[in-house]
Amino acid sequence: MTFWIVLILLLIFVWLLGIAFFSPNLNRNELSNFSYNQLAFADGFSVNYREVGREGRPLLLCFHGGGDSLGGWGEWAKVLARDYHLILVDLPGHGLTDPLPGGTYTPKHLADFIGRFIEAMGLEKFVLVGHSFGGNAVLRYLIEHPDAAEAAILIAPGGYQCGKGLEMPPAMARFVLSHWGRRLVSHLGSRGLLRRMLKARFFYNPAALPEKMVERIYLLSRYKKNRGTVLNLVANATVNFQPLNGLENIKTPTLFIWGADDHIIPLEVGRYFSGKISGSQLITYENIGHMVHVENAKVSADDAIKFIKKS
Repeated sequence: MTFWIVLILLLIFVWLLGIAFFSPNLNRNELSNFSYNQLAFADGFSVNYREVGREGRPLLLCFHGGGDSLGGWGEWAKVLARDYHLILVDLPGHGLTDPLPGGTYTPKHLADFIGRFIEAMGLEKFVLVGHSFGGNAVLRYLIEHPDAAEAAILIAPGGYQCGKGLEMPPAMARFVLSHWGRRLVSHLGSRGLLRRMLKARFFYNPAALPEKMVERIYLLSRYKKNRGTVLNLVANATVNFQPLNGLENIKTPTLFIWGADDHIIPLEVGRYFSGKISGSQLITYENIGHMVHVENAKVSADDAIKFIKKS
């Protein structure tokens, strides 16, 4: 009798777990609201990107943070599109851009992707913009291509190990990167958990989190091709951290933007980076968290415009 009671309780637990955390796939047709221009590399790799703003004006090439998508630039685009031409890009494994072969995501992989995208688009004059993981990738690209961009704007980029942020316990990270771990985490998903995490960790003022941001991230996380990418990124950053070397060789005019109350990548990292790149500028905002371009969109976008004009 005891065996059957335990079995029934276990089945109930698994059922409740499935309701709370496991979410069904959405196919690309169901995500058509997030599909824009499609670029295919020579090997068939497909990139989803969006162009906004005025043709013929200075070009800003924007790369979002880990777990987000090109839609993360929505508030900045409202300000910048009046005078600039913006290309907003879904990074590999994010939004509707294809996953990387092998399913392993590191800042170096993303930096290589930036180079491929620029080459495939035939871009020559541009300002690089990156947030968090995307900013880390932009910095790595600049180290390898010091003369490629006219300027760079980095919003709380990663690349310096500070013992804070979203690091996992090493044992958990190794499990996430294992075969069975990848299969499990790729099916996890909950609006409620996502909302609570964003409010608690990514925003200084929880009320500043737009519900449309929660919905966008949640829906895109259920795109079958790209499930589990964000946990893969965090696990790789924990187990296979890749320090940024060669920052002092960057000669590109660079602006760092940081929230003074960033609990994901703290301000000390911004001070470190700006001290490594000669002539760079660091702007900070009090009572603002990791999502500066959302929580303090108008002010930070205006500061970015001032920087571009004088660069």
